[in-house]
Amino acid sequence: MLSSSTVTQSPFSVFLAQPTKLSLALSFGLLSLLLPAALTLPTAPAQAGTCASSCGPKPIRFIPGEQVKVELVNRTAGLILLEEVQGSDPIPVSPTRNFRLTRQGGTVENSSVVFWDANGFPLEVKISQPQKDVLRIEVNPGYTVPGDRSIYLQDDGSVQIL
Repeated sequence: MLSSSTVTQSPFSVFLAQPTKLSLALSFGLLSLLLPAALTLPTAPAQAGTCASSCGPKPIRFIPGEQVKVELVNRTAGLILLEEVQGSDPIPVSPTRNFRLTRQGGTVENSSVVFWDANGFPLEVKISQPQKDVLRIEVNPGYTVPGDRSIYLQDDGSVQIL
């Protein structure tokens, strides 16, 4: 007959008798199984870059109070009508033509330029600042209704497309 001191216990019975050792042993066991899998997961490589490589174009700004020349370029196949001051007669700009507005003021008056296609088609504009005192508005055919309809030159020198 075997005495209780001579009976060998399995390693699991020791862990079952001591729950803190069981959870610690299981943690190490799981860690040893998961660590190689985690190390082989594909990861995206880190990329270094400057703001210029991913920030987009520089915002268009004018010096508040200085005179701004507005140039409209019609890149559509139709007639574009242009109005700088509400209530004035619209200025027609033929297809593939440019028109430069002679403005009396600068950015102080919160001015806007309103434009539309004579046939009612939607328009899309792209604005640029080729010179420090020139706002260039390139009008292209639009594909979403209502499209772009005006440019708002704010008194702080910023420009909005509405």
